[in-house]
Amino acid sequence: MQIMFLGHAGFAVETAGSVIVMDPWLTARGAFDSAWMQLPRNHHLAPRVRELLETPGKERFLYVSHEHKDHFDPEFLATLQRRDFTVLIPRFQRSELQDVFAKYGCKRVIACEDGREVPIKGGYIKLFVSEQGTNRDSGVMVRGGDHCFININDCKLHDRLARIVEEEGPIDLFAAQFSGAIWHPTCYEYTPETYAAISLKKRDSKFEAVARALEVIKPRAYLASAGPACFLDPALFHLNLERVNIFPNATTLFSYLEKRLSSLGARYLEPMPGDVLDARTLEFTTRAEERLSPEGFEPYLRAYAADLSHLFRDRRRNLLRAEVDEIHERLRVEFQRKLDLLDLHDRVGVPLYVELTELPDRLLRVDFKGRRVDVVPTMRESARYTMKASAADVVRVLDRKLTWEDFLLSFRLRLSREPDVYDPIIHGFLGVEIEDMRNFCEGVRSTESRRERAVVEAGGRRFSVQRFCPHQGADLSEGWVEEGRYLVCPRHRWRFDLEDGGRCPMNGSTLCAEPVAEVEHEPTEKPSPPVPDLTPRAP
Repeated sequence: MQIMFLGHAGFAVETAGSVIVMDPWLTARGAFDSAWMQLPRNHHLAPRVRELLETPGKERFLYVSHEHKDHFDPEFLATLQRRDFTVLIPRFQRSELQDVFAKYGCKRVIACEDGREVPIKGGYIKLFVSEQGTNRDSGVMVRGGDHCFININDCKLHDRLARIVEEEGPIDLFAAQFSGAIWHPTCYEYTPETYAAISLKKRDSKFEAVARALEVIKPRAYLASAGPACFLDPALFHLNLERVNIFPNATTLFSYLEKRLSSLGARYLEPMPGDVLDARTLEFTTRAEERLSPEGFEPYLRAYAADLSHLFRDRRRNLLRAEVDEIHERLRVEFQRKLDLLDLHDRVGVPLYVELTELPDRLLRVDFKGRRVDVVPTMRESARYTMKASAADVVRVLDRKLTWEDFLLSFRLRLSREPDVYDPIIHGFLGVEIEDMRNFCEGVRSTESRRERAVVEAGGRRFSVQRFCPHQGADLSEGWVEEGRYLVCPRHRWRFDLEDGGRCPMNGSTLCAEPVAEVEHEPTEKPSPPVPDLTPRAP
């Protein structure tokens, strides 16, 4: 098995009879309205990837993990002329990927449900599909000959990895995201000290998730991928140079892993776009000429930004007042349509204020309980959620050139919340498309309906808790305990305070934790069915 790194989360895996190209993100326009750019740059690999997918001989597959444009690159895929390959995509409730590839004109499209195996010569490809709330993603495994590679990219499969290893057997190579890919705290109005503290906590939480995945999988090598993008828009360039944020480099990750997993024995590899790794020897048979190091980081980025500066000049234009007024009204209607379909509206206790920077005295006030979107001159409540963006950026969503989630990931907005508490309903309201709003609400209720309980030990005491995380349903049997009292979700690392009824301090959700009394008498003849034991692993 040979594995070529394509940059970001992209790989091309060659086995004896097959080629599997995974998440090729190669367009020179980047992603999320050019807010994110590949780091290091990898645009020069586009001809090589086209050759892999267009050349007859081996059976050829294109795998796209999910809809985010740093994984699903329609601009590059449109350049492929010969399309006699098979497309593998996850089967989600939202049918966007299926709809796109149904019109693409390739040999065949296989929309895989979770656990679907696709046979190849001497092995198989298997997809692991995850869909909770606003998160839709998948991971992929290739077993060919004597070797196995699993790439979970951004997919939150951490609570399932033990079962995957048990079912699939030894895994040689493992790739998983280690950098942040969310707008919190990046777009929030925090003091520099608070921003740095939140970023550091999130960074270390992500590192710990990678470490625990490595403990479970015990691969021969970890490939650093789905790492940080870079931000070349002049309005975002400062994010690259922040002392602490949620976009660490692989060097920082490896330092953490070497201390945390000193006896694991896995190799930590940071490939550059174009590097080819031999799965048997774990040696690179091809090395790309361009190598990015922490020492040359800032000069590299400044040259990169200069080369692509035309993208950001071209995307900006001045709007007439009449155009801004029209966008403002379209936005009001958009939010009202979302609100009409949000049947969880009564759970939101604070209003959302939305400001177009061109109209600071005409705010949109989303009243969730009243199910109204009004135009108001000022903010009345001290407890509130706010969003500020320019009409020139928002109109690209209203024109359906971007999804709402694409827009949030563009980082071209500012947010705040008071109190500083995560609200999953507001999060969904902003990030979900109108047509997906009912499914979002049904997903929240479905997660909440899972009431199976289990027992966890912490600080020398035993607690009965809800087994599944109230956020997006992760199995807490794969979680762990920190500081002798906090049960940590393996998927998003939410911490639930067992000493406070299982409450999560960041948002108030709860596992309804109850102390388990020690029973000294003999069990009855017909004992109750045993509950799963969530004995935590050492942090």
